Amino acid sequence: MQRILARTGITLGGLALAVGSATVMAPTAQSAGTSTIARFEGKTIDLSEDWGAAKACNVQQGVIECFRTAEKSDARAAQQAKTASPSAALGYCSTPLRLYEHANFNLSPFPEGRILSFYDSGYWQNLGDYGFNDQTSSYRTGSCATSFAKDNDGRGTNPSNVFVGAWQSDGRMGGGTWNDLLSSVYLY
Repeated sequence: MQRILARTGITLGGLALAVGSATVMAPTAQSAGTSTIARFEGKTIDLSEDWGAAKACNVQQGVIECFRTAEKSDARAAQQAKTASPSAALGYCSTPLRLYEHANFNLSPFPEGRILSFYDSGYWQNLGDYGFNDQTSSYRTGSCATSFAKDNDGRGTNPSNVFVGAWQSDGRMGGGTWNDLLSSVYLY
């Protein structure tokens, strides 16, 4: 199955809902080995395979957009927040959960790491769908509390899930005990 995201529509084997001039998809779990297509500089890329030149991706209201820099990602998210309708705010965090590929939020000695930002809340999001399974080394929560899990769909044996409140951060994923072990996230 392939997740295709475009201004005119989205397909994923779930329910498509019209909101304003865009079409968004109600979240459904993806099967292992499926593609996650994102917009990047007017083209599409499959995040489950390779991010290419993209360094920051936003998962926001059913649309995945990627950018060369975190600054461009932030600017796009701010632009979307200004034009969002009140009904679009349901199931949405005003500031994202940010997952960083490297420790210390991709700062020295790893300034070129990738950043994956989640704004959508209310369901488990599997990181393998975004080419980010077991690759998170630091994080910052935004306005929504979050649960982390070591397996897809929030599953796993104890202690496999960790709850983290809003506005928290950790540059070393629990002192390194959770480094590169994260497989799914849930925003509340």
